Amino acid sequence: MINFPSLSSSFRSQPLVATSTFVHRNYTAISDFRVVNRRTLFECHDPNPFLQINVSKNSSLSNEEFVTVTVSGVLLPSRRDWIAMISPSYSDVGACLQSKSFYVQTGDITKLPLLCHYPVKAKFVRSDPAYLSCKKKECKKYSNGNCEVTTCSGSVTIHVINRRSDIEFVFFTGGFLKPCVLKRTNPLKFSNPNAPLYGHLSSVDSTGTSMTLTWISGDKKPQQVKYGNGKSQTSEVTTFSRDDMCSSIFVPSPAKDFGWHDPGYIHTAVMTGLQPSSTYYYKYGSDAVGWSDQIEFRFPPAGGSD
Repeated sequence: MINFPSLSSSFRSQPLVATSTFVHRNYTAISDFRVVNRRTLFECHDPNPFLQINVSKNSSLSNEEFVTVTVSGVLLPSRRDWIAMISPSYSDVGACLQSKSFYVQTGDITKLPLLCHYPVKAKFVRSDPAYLSCKKKECKKYSNGNCEVTTCSGSVTIHVINRRSDIEFVFFTGGFLKPCVLKRTNPLKFSNPNAPLYGHLSSVDSTGTSMTLTWISGDKKPQQVKYGNGKSQTSEVTTFSRDDMCSSIFVPSPAKDFGWHDPGYIHTAVMTGLQPSSTYYYKYGSDAVGWSDQIEFRFPPAGGSD
């Protein structure tokens, strides 16, 4: 679960880098959401006992699916209410860097601690047309047959892909500039965090006889690509860690700390003996972690041919 301490300080830049926000945004053309991890978290003064957040998925998540997240029991819907997907679910601002100098490379410095783990995705609940207008009403308290307390609800649909680590959905208010946490779900697990995923083909050379396949898995053991008429090749496995990130002795890179996300294991195998202008089918993985779907590709013509 995410552990967010209550804070009441407002967002502001350190005088030393007073223009850093402008410069950073100018270079990267990023939105308010993209810098939400640099905002101070405000305390949510919300004693609402009816507030709930639920996910349409009760079982483990597949490698790719659309998940509907619903907030209900809302007493006063706001345009600034939003839902974020956090990964990993155990992100904890208690582990955030506590020296402002470490945040210089982000292009912005604020009072600490920050929401230093990136929300992967986010949507304003107002994207549900029924939310602000409270078309989905529910009476939570009756008195003498009359409804005394009415609450509203809204839903957003979020595209989820297998990130290997657990995820969590968090209901915020305050927009992206002054975020505070209202409610969060329990962690959601992927059914197979070690699944072989995201295969990518690239040519080796212009001879027209080989093709490199690269994919990601949560398993560090070598896997295979099976292709053609019973051929197979075993993968070479690499990965990288925080220590491999470019950094500075004086100002560590955020990629080593709050910008870090486990990359998994990178598998690479070369399919050889291919014929130019021919169609092949392949799949990759292992019996231990599962196999990808069978995929078709057409090998390009040899270099210099018509």
